[in-house]
Amino acid sequence: MKKVCSIILALSLVMMVVACKSTPPATSAGAGPVNSPEWINDFPPEDALWGIGIAKQSSPSMSMTTAEARGRVAIARQLNTKVQAMFTDYNLDAGNAGNQANASMQEDVSRQVTNVDVSGAKPIKRWQAPDGTWWYLVEYKKSDARSSVASILGNQEAQYAQFKASQALGMLDAQLAKNDKPMQVDN
Repeated sequence: MKKVCSIILALSLVMMVVACKSTPPATSAGAGPVNSPEWINDFPPEDALWGIGIAKQSSPSMSMTTAEARGRVAIARQLNTKVQAMFTDYNLDAGNAGNQANASMQEDVSRQVTNVDVSGAKPIKRWQAPDGTWWYLVEYKKSDARSSVASILGNQEAQYAQFKASQALGMLDAQLAKNDKPMQVDN
Protein backbone atom coordinates (compact mmCIF):
# COMPACT_ATOMS: atom_id res chain seq x y z
CA MET A 1 0.00 0.00 0.00
CA LYS A 2 2.92 2.34 0.80
CA LYS A 3 4.29 1.71 -2.68
CA VAL A 4 0.98 2.75 -4.34
CA CYS A 5 0.79 5.91 -2.23
CA SER A 6 4.38 6.78 -3.12
CA ILE A 7 3.65 6.35 -6.83
CA ILE A 8 0.52 8.52 -6.59
CA LEU A 9 2.46 11.18 -4.65
CA ALA A 10 5.27 11.15 -7.22
CA LEU A 11 2.80 11.45 -10.10
CA SER A 12 1.05 14.32 -8.33
CA LEU A 13 4.33 16.18 -7.90
CA VAL A 14 5.22 15.67 -11.56
CA MET A 15 1.77 16.96 -12.61
CA MET A 16 2.16 20.05 -10.39
CA VAL A 17 5.59 20.83 -11.84
CA VAL A 18 4.25 20.48 -15.41
CA ALA A 19 1.23 22.66 -14.58
CA CYS A 20 3.44 25.36 -13.09
CA LYS A 21 5.67 25.45 -16.17
CA SER A 22 2.82 26.28 -18.54
CA THR A 23 2.48 30.02 -19.05
CA PRO A 24 -0.35 32.07 -20.48
CA PRO A 25 0.11 33.34 -24.04
CA ALA A 26 2.42 36.31 -24.30
CA THR A 27 0.81 39.65 -24.91
CA SER A 28 1.71 42.69 -26.95
CA ALA A 29 1.53 45.83 -24.77
CA GLY A 30 -1.33 44.27 -22.83
CA ALA A 31 -3.57 44.26 -25.93
CA GLY A 32 -4.07 40.54 -26.34
CA PRO A 33 -2.20 37.59 -27.73
CA VAL A 34 1.06 38.19 -29.60
CA ASN A 35 -0.73 37.41 -32.86
CA SER A 36 -2.62 40.72 -32.77
CA PRO A 37 -1.35 44.30 -32.97
CA GLU A 38 -1.32 46.66 -30.01
CA TRP A 39 -3.92 48.96 -31.66
CA ILE A 40 -6.57 46.23 -31.96
CA ASN A 41 -8.60 47.56 -29.02
CA ASP A 42 -8.29 51.26 -29.89
CA PHE A 43 -11.34 53.23 -31.00
CA PRO A 44 -11.36 55.55 -34.01
CA PRO A 45 -11.48 59.31 -33.57
CA GLU A 46 -14.94 60.87 -33.82
CA ASP A 47 -14.28 62.16 -37.34
CA ALA A 48 -13.41 58.77 -38.85
CA LEU A 49 -14.49 55.18 -39.37
CA TRP A 50 -12.02 52.33 -39.03
CA GLY A 51 -11.98 48.94 -40.66
CA ILE A 52 -9.62 46.14 -39.67
CA GLY A 53 -8.55 43.59 -42.24
CA ILE A 54 -6.66 40.38 -41.55
CA ALA A 55 -5.15 37.92 -44.02
CA LYS A 56 -2.62 35.13 -44.23
CA GLN A 57 -2.23 34.04 -47.83
CA SER A 58 0.40 32.14 -49.78
CA SER A 59 2.63 35.22 -50.19
CA PRO A 60 3.21 38.36 -48.11
CA SER A 61 2.16 40.55 -51.04
CA MET A 62 -1.17 38.76 -51.44
CA SER A 63 -1.67 38.81 -47.66
CA MET A 64 -1.15 42.57 -47.54
CA THR A 65 -3.47 43.25 -50.49
CA THR A 66 -6.19 41.01 -49.05
CA ALA A 67 -5.92 42.50 -45.54
CA GLU A 68 -6.19 46.05 -46.91
CA ALA A 69 -9.21 45.10 -49.04
CA ARG A 70 -10.89 43.47 -46.06
CA GLY A 71 -10.36 46.64 -44.04
CA ARG A 72 -12.19 48.62 -46.74
CA VAL A 73 -15.01 46.06 -46.74
CA ALA A 74 -15.34 46.48 -42.96
CA ILE A 75 -15.79 50.24 -43.49
CA ALA A 76 -18.32 49.72 -46.29
CA ARG A 77 -20.35 47.45 -44.02
CA GLN A 78 -20.52 50.22 -41.43
CA LEU A 79 -21.89 52.65 -44.01
CA ASN A 80 -24.39 50.51 -45.88
CA THR A 81 -25.35 46.91 -45.28
CA LYS A 82 -28.52 45.15 -46.26
CA VAL A 83 -29.02 42.14 -44.01
CA GLN A 84 -31.31 39.24 -44.77
CA ALA A 85 -31.66 36.74 -41.96
CA MET A 86 -33.64 33.67 -40.98
CA PHE A 87 -33.60 31.67 -37.76
CA THR A 88 -35.31 28.28 -37.47
CA ASP A 89 -35.81 26.50 -34.16
CA TYR A 90 -37.23 22.96 -34.22
CA ASN A 91 -37.84 20.81 -31.16
CA LEU A 92 -39.56 17.40 -31.06
CA ASP A 93 -40.49 15.38 -28.00
CA ALA A 94 -41.87 11.92 -28.70
CA GLY A 95 -42.72 8.86 -26.67
CA ASN A 96 -44.23 8.29 -23.27
CA ALA A 97 -43.03 9.18 -19.76
CA GLY A 98 -40.79 6.13 -19.39
CA ASN A 99 -39.40 6.06 -22.93
CA GLN A 100 -39.00 9.56 -24.32
CA ALA A 101 -36.92 10.77 -27.25
CA ASN A 102 -36.05 14.38 -27.92
CA ALA A 103 -34.73 15.95 -31.09
CA SER A 104 -33.74 19.60 -31.36
CA MET A 105 -32.41 21.56 -34.31
CA GLN A 106 -31.54 25.22 -34.72
CA GLU A 107 -30.49 26.88 -37.93
CA ASP A 108 -29.29 30.45 -38.33
CA VAL A 109 -28.79 31.71 -41.88
CA SER A 110 -27.90 35.26 -42.85
CA ARG A 111 -26.61 37.16 -45.86
CA GLN A 112 -25.11 40.64 -45.87
CA VAL A 113 -24.81 42.65 -49.05
CA THR A 114 -22.85 45.90 -49.20
CA ASN A 115 -22.55 48.25 -52.15
CA VAL A 116 -20.96 51.60 -51.33
CA ASP A 117 -18.09 53.72 -52.63
CA VAL A 118 -15.32 54.19 -50.06
CA SER A 119 -12.95 56.25 -52.18
CA GLY A 120 -10.53 57.95 -49.83
CA ALA A 121 -10.27 55.06 -47.38
CA LYS A 122 -6.59 54.47 -46.74
CA PRO A 123 -4.45 52.25 -44.54
CA ILE A 124 -3.01 54.08 -41.55
CA LYS A 125 -1.34 51.16 -39.76
CA ARG A 126 -0.24 47.66 -40.66
CA TRP A 127 1.36 44.88 -38.68
CA GLN A 128 2.70 41.41 -39.42
CA ALA A 129 2.20 38.74 -36.77
CA PRO A 130 4.94 36.21 -36.07
CA ASP A 131 2.86 33.56 -37.87
CA GLY A 132 2.83 35.65 -41.09
CA THR A 133 -0.69 37.08 -40.74
CA TRP A 134 -1.00 40.69 -41.89
CA TRP A 135 -3.26 43.15 -40.06
CA TYR A 136 -4.33 46.43 -41.68
CA LEU A 137 -6.07 49.37 -40.04
CA VAL A 138 -7.91 51.34 -42.73
CA GLU A 139 -9.38 54.76 -42.02
CA TYR A 140 -12.19 56.58 -43.80
CA LYS A 141 -12.80 60.19 -42.81
CA LYS A 142 -16.46 61.02 -42.27
CA SER A 143 -15.94 64.20 -44.32
CA ASP A 144 -14.97 61.98 -47.29
CA ALA A 145 -18.18 60.00 -46.81
CA ARG A 146 -20.23 63.22 -46.79
CA SER A 147 -18.42 64.48 -49.91
CA SER A 148 -19.08 61.19 -51.68
CA VAL A 149 -22.80 61.37 -50.90
CA ALA A 150 -22.91 65.06 -51.89
CA SER A 151 -21.21 64.34 -55.22
CA ILE A 152 -23.69 61.55 -55.95
CA LEU A 153 -26.58 63.90 -55.18
CA GLY A 154 -24.86 66.68 -57.18
CA ASN A 155 -24.44 64.36 -60.16
CA GLN A 156 -28.10 63.39 -59.99
CA GLU A 157 -29.16 67.03 -59.79
CA ALA A 158 -26.91 67.91 -62.75
CA GLN A 159 -28.30 65.02 -64.78
CA TYR A 160 -31.86 66.13 -63.98
CA ALA A 161 -31.08 69.74 -64.96
CA GLN A 162 -29.52 68.53 -68.23
CA PHE A 163 -32.60 66.38 -68.90
CA LYS A 164 -34.94 69.31 -68.24
CA ALA A 165 -32.88 71.63 -70.49
CA SER A 166 -32.94 69.04 -73.27
CA GLN A 167 -36.68 68.65 -72.83
CA ALA A 168 -37.23 72.45 -73.00
CA LEU A 169 -35.07 72.75 -76.12
CA GLY A 170 -37.05 69.93 -77.73
CA MET A 171 -40.31 71.75 -77.00
CA LEU A 172 -38.85 74.95 -78.50
CA ASP A 173 -37.77 73.10 -81.65
CA ALA A 174 -41.26 71.58 -82.01
CA GLN A 175 -42.92 74.98 -81.63
CA LEU A 176 -40.56 76.56 -84.14
CA ALA A 177 -41.24 73.74 -86.61
CA LYS A 178 -44.97 74.49 -86.42
CA ASN A 179 -44.40 78.16 -87.04
CA ASP A 180 -41.80 77.67 -89.76
CA LYS A 181 -43.74 79.53 -92.42
CA PRO A 182 -42.05 82.36 -94.26
CA MET A 183 -43.07 85.73 -92.94
CA GLN A 184 -44.52 88.14 -95.44
CA VAL A 185 -43.45 91.70 -95.27
CA ASP A 186 -45.73 94.39 -96.73
CA ASN A 187 -44.18 97.21 -98.73
